[in-house]
Amino acid sequence: MGIGWVARQKRTHLFSSLARSGDEATVTRYDISVRTDVEQGRLEATAILVLKALAPGVTRHCFVLNKGLEVSAVVVDGRRLETRETELADAPGLKAVWVYLPESLEEGREVRLTFVYGGRPAGGRWASIEEGGLRLSRRSAWYPVGAGFDSFTARVSCATFPGMLGVTDGDLVSSSETEGQAVYVWETREPISGLALTAGRFTLERATHKGLELDLYLGPRLAERASEVMELFRRVIDAYISMLGEPEARRFAVVLRRQYPGDEHLVRLVAALAHETAHIWWGSPISVGFGDTWFHEALARAMAYETVGRVLGDEARAALIHEEIDRYAADSAVGSGGEESVLSWAKSRVLDAPRHVCIRSALVLRLVHHTLGSEAFFETLRRHVAMYRAKPSGLGEFVKIAERVSGKPVDGLIRQWLGTTASFAYEIRGARCSPKPGGGFVTKFSLVNTGDAVGPVQADVLLAGGEWQTREKVTLTGRDQVLMICTKHPVRCIVLDPDVYLPNRSWKRCKVSLASDMTP
Repeated sequence: MGIGWVARQKRTHLFSSLARSGDEATVTRYDISVRTDVEQGRLEATAILVLKALAPGVTRHCFVLNKGLEVSAVVVDGRRLETRETELADAPGLKAVWVYLPESLEEGREVRLTFVYGGRPAGGRWASIEEGGLRLSRRSAWYPVGAGFDSFTARVSCATFPGMLGVTDGDLVSSSETEGQAVYVWETREPISGLALTAGRFTLERATHKGLELDLYLGPRLAERASEVMELFRRVIDAYISMLGEPEARRFAVVLRRQYPGDEHLVRLVAALAHETAHIWWGSPISVGFGDTWFHEALARAMAYETVGRVLGDEARAALIHEEIDRYAADSAVGSGGEESVLSWAKSRVLDAPRHVCIRSALVLRLVHHTLGSEAFFETLRRHVAMYRAKPSGLGEFVKIAERVSGKPVDGLIRQWLGTTASFAYEIRGARCSPKPGGGFVTKFSLVNTGDAVGPVQADVLLAGGEWQTREKVTLTGRDQVLMICTKHPVRCIVLDPDVYLPNRSWKRCKVSLASDMTP
């Protein structure tokens, strides 16, 4: 997840105190030296950044910083600058740091600012200590984030305890370990828009696959399975190449910490690898604007669904999507925006992009795949990557490309399925299979919309009986409807949307078994 909510839409709707700061100047370069104390969850850092004026007469600029970090000094050419900190009521865990320049900057001019700061980052899941590791997401603002859309290169030197790794974005250009500390230096050579930082005990597993460098940073619970996870990573990359062609990125680095329980471990592991691969494939454009944030998170989830299907099979993909739907149903029942239109919610003043919004949007992207067909859907994704890799883009840009590729009214479909409330809830009721005069069987059942799902939309119905199966395509109108389907075999089970393309909140009620006395 990114930090673009301090920019563009959110700067307009939320942070009126930031005024036009993000329109007047931009950060083009960071050089950060950070020392992490993993056990205490603290850091001390010096960040040297290049600020470039986008307008004449720039006298101040606003940065966003984690609320748990204290700024000791901001310096230009040895001169300490005046600063002022203000609360961001709509952004818990963050604060605005205004920096007043010693002289006004004319358009195109640059100035180098040095921030000295430190403390214990706040922010819950954005800044967490788990399993002996410190994890700071892009959203945590662990370094001074410019208040506009910044696209920058960066060099980060991370010092931590011996035996630990410090991992951030970019390429690892050097590492050293002494008796007192281990230092890892990372360089991003192409512009990015956000930096994460992870420090802790990780095992590094490296491989070269089809000319691509693959790096896995594995937490203690996964270290013993390093070769197995790397093989899965290779298969994920193969799946991506089959869907999208050759990538522009030549290095893929993923940090994995969690050991998932039981049978879901393999599916969740492939999904995690595929999700992070999507961010790298698209140039990590997660912090380029709030609307784009939820779209790119949704896109990464949708790509994870597709990849799990290609790597582990259709049943694994269905299981993953069913888990996602369960998470969506649970989150939307208690979270902000759960009963609102996603489109109207995205334009609201809610800061965060909750998981259920990203899941719902990912399910709608899967419906778009079903509607357009695989050829048009993946051609849309290939064109989107080619045009917008590492650049601002959102749902609107995706829709325009999809309509050009397919010739279908994708915008209308998106508005139907993201513009209503959260209660997509189809159910199968009253199913009965009877012999048909003259041979064969007829299965009659009601399809009930207990929510407010819209139509029309195409869906498949699977009717199974022993070794026989029949698949029929039906049109869901959004209203309650009664269906009668003829088969050559008796039916003992009915499944609506067996391939899980429909964003349905009640998937468990979309599969019914017919009682033995119902089926001849």
